[in-house]
Amino acid sequence: MVSQTWGEVHRVNSQVREALKAKGLLGAADAAVQILDRLDLTNAQKRDERFYPPDAVIVFNQKVRDAKPGTTGKLGGIVKSGILVEVAGRFITIPIKLLDKISVCRSREIPVAENDRLHLKANRVLADGSRVTNGELATVKCVRADGSIQLADGRVLDKSFQEFLPGYAVTSYGSQGKTVDYVLFSDSTVKAATNAQQWYVTISRGRRGIRIFTPDPEQLRENVARSGHRPLAFEFARDFHQQPGMHLWDKLHGYLLRFGEHVADTLCRLKKSEQKKHQTNQKYEHKNTRMLGE
Repeated sequence: MVSQTWGEVHRVNSQVREALKAKGLLGAADAAVQILDRLDLTNAQKRDERFYPPDAVIVFNQKVRDAKPGTTGKLGGIVKSGILVEVAGRFITIPIKLLDKISVCRSREIPVAENDRLHLKANRVLADGSRVTNGELATVKCVRADGSIQLADGRVLDKSFQEFLPGYAVTSYGSQGKTVDYVLFSDSTVKAATNAQQWYVTISRGRRGIRIFTPDPEQLRENVARSGHRPLAFEFARDFHQQPGMHLWDKLHGYLLRFGEHVADTLCRLKKSEQKKHQTNQKYEHKNTRMLGE
């Protein structure tokens, strides 16, 4: 089961689990388990304290200084060179170039029972020496009294490993590289999340077929015909030059307004002044050359 957005994936996971529970296909007893739900933050957002919820947990995906993979901490502050993370009462500075090695998560509780499917979200070596892989789907055998989870294949997720989600539906991005017999696609109806490239990834996962669930077939048809290509900066500039009768910096003024009217006015005025000065120098050079030639 695939969808374009995490919001729709969470909704589908919840409804599918309820249906399986009602049919008796999952264990009767649910155990409340704490998990770390990863927030999809860019490196720029990780350097902005406004994107951190009050209960944010920072997880180290790779070793940084003395922090091993799987170590958790809390945001200590934002500094010029990166961010400060408080781990076990001391602070570790994460340089800007190493921000990819950490994830910002939010702790929440989910029910887990026998035969539940889990979507593992980190590469880790477990306490028993076995390994788990980011993106892997696993089946639960039982939840132990100490909070650890035994999987059907014999591996045990110790209580410290909390980076997983219900694994009935995945995002289109997360489904890349996987091949199954049938795909069930649940349309999130979010136009920005749907394009031709995303659609190709989704429908090409199934060997034998795909079933589509959408409240608006016409809108979905329009969305999947849209290209997901992101234009580059020079492509905007090329389009500006192709339109005669208007100065490039006059056209860029509207885009610069996002930084403030004063900044946009000042930058455009300076650039036009530099260009005018350059054109004047070229005019005098041409005049002097012509006089020497005569």
